[in-house]
Amino acid sequence: MDIRILSVLVCALLMTMPAGAQVDNVKTVFVVVMENHNWSQFRGAANAPYINNTLLPQASHAEQYYNPPSLHPSLPNYLWLEAGTNFGILNDSDPSINHQSTTAHLVTQLKNAGVSWKTYQEDISGTNCPLTSVNKYAPKHNPFVYFDDVTNTNDPNSAYCIAHVRPFTEMAADLQNNTVAQYVFITPNLCDDGHDSCAPVSDPIRQTDNWLAANVPAILNSTAYQTGGALFITWDEGVGGDGPIGMIVLSPYAKGGGYSNSIHYTHGSLLRTVEEIFGVSLLGDAAVQTDLSDLFSNPGPPAAPASLSAIPGDSSVALSWATSTGANSYNVKRSLTTGGPYGPVTSVTTTNFTDTGLTNGTTYYYVVTASNASGESGNSPEASATPNVAPPPAPTNLTATAGNMQVALNWTAAAGAVSYQVNRGTTNGGPYGTVVASGLTATSVTDNTVVNGTTYYYVVVAVNSGGVSPNSNQASATPAAAPNPVLEVNAGGGAVGGFAADSGFSGGQTGSTTASIDLSGAIYPAPQAVYQTWRTGIKKSPNFSYTLSGLAAGSAYSLRLHFAENSVSRSGARKFDVTVNGVKVLSAFDVFAAAGGKNKAVIKGVTTTANAGGQIVVSFTAVTAAQDPIINGIEVDY
Repeated sequence: MDIRILSVLVCALLMTMPAGAQVDNVKTVFVVVMENHNWSQFRGAANAPYINNTLLPQASHAEQYYNPPSLHPSLPNYLWLEAGTNFGILNDSDPSINHQSTTAHLVTQLKNAGVSWKTYQEDISGTNCPLTSVNKYAPKHNPFVYFDDVTNTNDPNSAYCIAHVRPFTEMAADLQNNTVAQYVFITPNLCDDGHDSCAPVSDPIRQTDNWLAANVPAILNSTAYQTGGALFITWDEGVGGDGPIGMIVLSPYAKGGGYSNSIHYTHGSLLRTVEEIFGVSLLGDAAVQTDLSDLFSNPGPPAAPASLSAIPGDSSVALSWATSTGANSYNVKRSLTTGGPYGPVTSVTTTNFTDTGLTNGTTYYYVVTASNASGESGNSPEASATPNVAPPPAPTNLTATAGNMQVALNWTAAAGAVSYQVNRGTTNGGPYGTVVASGLTATSVTDNTVVNGTTYYYVVVAVNSGGVSPNSNQASATPAAAPNPVLEVNAGGGAVGGFAADSGFSGGQTGSTTASIDLSGAIYPAPQAVYQTWRTGIKKSPNFSYTLSGLAAGSAYSLRLHFAENSVSRSGARKFDVTVNGVKVLSAFDVFAAAGGKNKAVIKGVTTTANAGGQIVVSFTAVTAAQDPIINGIEVDY
């Protein structure tokens, strides 16, 4: 290898950021460029009180920062800050003469890397791409408008240029709203940057100092600066030579406190530093200059995370830990023995991690360390967990069907369940304090420990080695003895099963359907056909009645009224009253609501006494005007 090439490579390696320099934590870069003064004209000057009394005591600064050798006037230096070269340009002509077609410059590097950028220029309107001088704005101090890929080749209406080259007056709101770009380049006008002597101050040094005093506090107080910002204040070129010119660095990560060094820097140093911050390749002179990392602090490794939690799962453990200030990443370590030794599991940048693929029933012990460029912390406190199978989900679709001194229960299996437990209560919504059965492997069981006439409420839980599921849906049932009918009438229909053809009625009309009727909600239902026929009122005579004869006068009977809503499809559409021997037993009764829908059977039972004539008279009286009363079957039991 040519010894000269080797020397250049070694030199470049030696000039990269030292391990752990805080500059690599910078997220937002602000650059302010002033004009045409040597550093000796500002350092200690009485007419620069803000720089000397406010900025320098809190900043880091360079004593030996120069413009590139013999590079004058302004424009070549601004191009150097953007591209690491002046492209052979040694004048201040406008972009119409000096525009460049290359894409090898900083802001295009940033755009391609997904890093946002914007320049704020004093005295521009923001309505066009500022390719010529206006007011105290000069293109020669705005390097971006010299690149064709920014201006669409000198197009004053370039949307990309207009979006990224903005009036300085907009910066305050962007800082306030925390919407500034990641790379911000700021150019004051020809008075404020000290290029010209302007009334009423007529002192370029004082003008520069006044502008900084008025505008730097807004940057330093912004969220973008305080959460990872860096402000670089420099000058474009020296006077009577190449400098030294000023380079002031303010950042939460800078050494600050008035620190200064005598390292030789040029504009290539600032470009290199910005490119290293944003992780893009080094352009031109930046590849052979020393970066500005010495002006930033070089902290030690971060502290260990103060806490660590471990939550077991199915073949997994979920870890979370406290943030460690200054950490760039965290190392998760694991052992099968408390106290270690701990082997590496992974490295992450978040403060949580789920360790998967573990063996259920095995206890794992964890620690976490924090790392940055300076090294690795000690271990966090140890946390342990024993992964296990997750509890199964709740069983679904539980149903309860009442019988005589029993309730039959059925449900849908839960994935991962090994067994089931059925619990019972006598209060709607629980508690379910009675264990009906446990260790069940089937999805059905019959509860034979119930009493007729009591309503029972059931839930089922699924069980495996990981625990117990939540409750299933609740199902209820009221067991009852099988009826012992003495008289059954199929209202509106013919004889079916033990039900006689429709008789004993006064008023009304009949109807029928072929729709299937759901009998699951009825205890000891009538045959399906009974619910498919009915008697209802007539439009102008909605009320009707049944006289059930041949009964023992003065004897008590159980009356079961069979209903199914076959016509209406909503609650409240049909309501009516039912009286038995003159006593109202159902008030504003709604079949649809009571059955839980259309074409569903529901039975209402009452106890009554046959009158002196051995009769029971059941009357149906309309409540709603549009829909008349309805009855499907009447059953009289001992």
